[in-house]
Amino acid sequence: MGFFDKLKKSVEIKQARIDSKKNQKVLAKIPKLEKQLEQNPDNFDLVYQLYGCYVDLSDSKKKIECLKKMHVLNPKDSFPLSQLASIYYSELQDPEKGKFYLDKANKLNSNKFL
Repeated sequence: MGFFDKLKKSVEIKQARIDSKKNQKVLAKIPKLEKQLEQNPDNFDLVYQLYGCYVDLSDSKKKIECLKKMHVLNPKDSFPLSQLASIYYSELQDPEKGKFYLDKANKLNSNKFL
């Protein structure tokens, strides 16, 4: 194993440790946010924070759930719709659903300027 291979391996091991620690923190945060949401289910900011946790964990299904709830809570915000489009296009390779959400986001955005 050459010098660069050893260096690359060392970096990969350190990155795995960092990701593992970050995931542990995120996994510990999720139940706290869910409990707060039980008390205040219409709190957009709590749903957004929960969405961020699932982004960190790369959990597409949970991200979609959060984004749909965010859209229900704030239907004039195009952010959840554009993120849904991105997930369906990029992560789930479902261009039909991706286009559906992108069109909805674009429609919201175009209405802002009218």
